[in-house]
Amino acid sequence: MSQAQIIHQVQQVFNKLSQNHSQPMSKETIIRFLDQQSNKMYDRVLFEQLYTRMQKTGDGQVTINDFISILMEALQSLKNKISILEQQVAQKQLKVDDDQLHLQQLQTIEEYNSHKICQGSKIRITIIDAKIQFPGNTRVAIILGSNDTKYSTRPANRQNAVWNEKFEFNIITGQEEIYIVILDEELIEKQEIGGQAKLNLKDFYDQKPHDISLELKDKYGVVLYSTINLRVQWIHSQTKYFKESIKENQQVIDDLSQDINEYKSDILQLFYPFDEKHQNQTNERYIVTEQSTIQQVHDFQFYDTSQAQLWVKLALAFTLVYFILILIASLFKTQFVDVKYLFNNSQHLYYYMNNNKLLSLLHFKIITTMIVVTIIFDVVWFVIFTNPWTTNSVLFFQLEHSFQMYEVIISYIILGIKVILICIYVNLYLMCPDKRANIYDAQYEIIFGQRSVENDNQDAYSFRNTNHHLQQSFSKNF
Repeated sequence: MSQAQIIHQVQQVFNKLSQNHSQPMSKETIIRFLDQQSNKMYDRVLFEQLYTRMQKTGDGQVTINDFISILMEALQSLKNKISILEQQVAQKQLKVDDDQLHLQQLQTIEEYNSHKICQGSKIRITIIDAKIQFPGNTRVAIILGSNDTKYSTRPANRQNAVWNEKFEFNIITGQEEIYIVILDEELIEKQEIGGQAKLNLKDFYDQKPHDISLELKDKYGVVLYSTINLRVQWIHSQTKYFKESIKENQQVIDDLSQDINEYKSDILQLFYPFDEKHQNQTNERYIVTEQSTIQQVHDFQFYDTSQAQLWVKLALAFTLVYFILILIASLFKTQFVDVKYLFNNSQHLYYYMNNNKLLSLLHFKIITTMIVVTIIFDVVWFVIFTNPWTTNSVLFFQLEHSFQMYEVIISYIILGIKVILICIYVNLYLMCPDKRANIYDAQYEIIFGQRSVENDNQDAYSFRNTNHHLQQSFSKNF
């Protein structure tokens, strides 16, 4: 289906809402209409990403034409990403096929010596560049050696020492060491070197390319003369190398294929309301007109909302008490307001009062874990600071000990508040019958009232990790 045909089909669907596609409409009107056309809740994450890119009037209204334009822009962005990933998959697949061909040839002819090193094993070293730190005015060069084999780079300007030269050494026992030294023309005349180092083959046994920075020091290993950048790879078993390469590239292919499927799923969800299969279906939950955009959600509940609302308010009350006690506990500290305490409590308040994306129950687990960690910290603190009490070594008439007693008592109260908060969070989590289900916007609005959502990332589409499972595909025609 061409882009013009897709736009025409989307426009036909929106004609049910309004024939005038240039008329400003509220965000709620459009999203409730999409809910009605989908026979389920249109993905709020995707909608918010579209909405933040639209041109809005002073009261936040948008036009259908602008929505369609942004929708097509998102479609093109996702299709471009899919195309790039498919090209990467094709390249990796060619690499896998080539490695499999080499592996088949080597499995019958590759031989190993008594050190379990394959015949013809080599270590490949690429000298990239260097930062010269010893004094001098003449050009510099790198000397590499192992046993009776020696190589030298061409001389290079010491202010811009760049080579990008490749060298190979035969490896027989796997115990060989590669010596690397740097010198300039003046040092050659004096028969001295500007720094030295060596490579240990054990560091490169995984057969993968290693980009390293090697420090060349004096013969005592104290004074740093130079730092060189090089790439090293040692192949001691070609069959093993190709097997690992095939395995790694196949994993990359699987990951890329999963990304492609996720992007395709995003396209399905974006255009789900405009699939002809859903356009004639009705659902009493979603009643949308241009005059009324109130969603009927009396039968759309995950659990008893009145009970959930009570527990949420209770958690908020204890969080406020927790916040006040933290301030009281900080009165006699050298830093009056401890930043980490302020941040911890502020994020709790922000979560309750400003959270606009109650998309899953994961946040319950995260906050509960954070509080558990602070409780562990408190327990250690209590063991240290309450020890003088248990040993009767505290002189309560002294001012500093009175402050200590004050801090400990307040901290025990705070610890109790934390335990209560954990219990509330666990109870809220257990109240949801399906722990993997989303807490959708309607559920959020039942508990907290109407929400206002603004997406911070307005520069890119990132349609990922949504939980809708689509049964039919509008995008099969694309």
